[in-house]
Amino acid sequence: MSDSVSPWPVSASASADVEAARGSAGTDPSSADLAVSVVGRLFRLAPQLTELMDHGAREYGMGFARGRVLWALQASGPVVMRALSQQLGISPRTVTGLIDALEADGWVTRSPHPEDRRATIISITPASEAALATMREGYEGLAHDLLAGIDPDDLAKCQSVLGLIQARLDGVVAARMADGPPPAKPRS
Repeated sequence: MSDSVSPWPVSASASADVEAARGSAGTDPSSADLAVSVVGRLFRLAPQLTELMDHGAREYGMGFARGRVLWALQASGPVVMRALSQQLGISPRTVTGLIDALEADGWVTRSPHPEDRRATIISITPASEAALATMREGYEGLAHDLLAGIDPDDLAKCQSVLGLIQARLDGVVAARMADGPPPAKPRS
């Protein structure tokens, strides 16, 4: 394994610190290490884009995590909590807490499963549908404003490359993590 890139996920601020320590690596598009430059830009964009999504959800009294649950429910339709947990890749306990809060605020409903007494079906409410439609309009407007004037061929290539990165991410991280334990924390 190379010593130049950590296999462990790094916060955006830590990523910026690493880039600053390396000089132009990660910030200069003509850097000799283009892979580090591209990943550095992705690390810087990720928190900005997440903050934009979170801001839209906060307008409705929910944060990124709750909004993510609603988007998943809209995509899947009514679903049992176990399936929602698997779809989101988060623990059932975390999903239960999110659903409790969303239900208390009127964004989702629980109903008994018709065949399994132990299961509960989660559905979004009409208020959720309306809020998600408004958020989607804002998201689409942002996308068009942000990417206006960029050649469609460049956008298609960008989408293709981002798809490849997304498809590889879990496997690459898992392989690098299998190479050894995470670095030890410094002692205070």
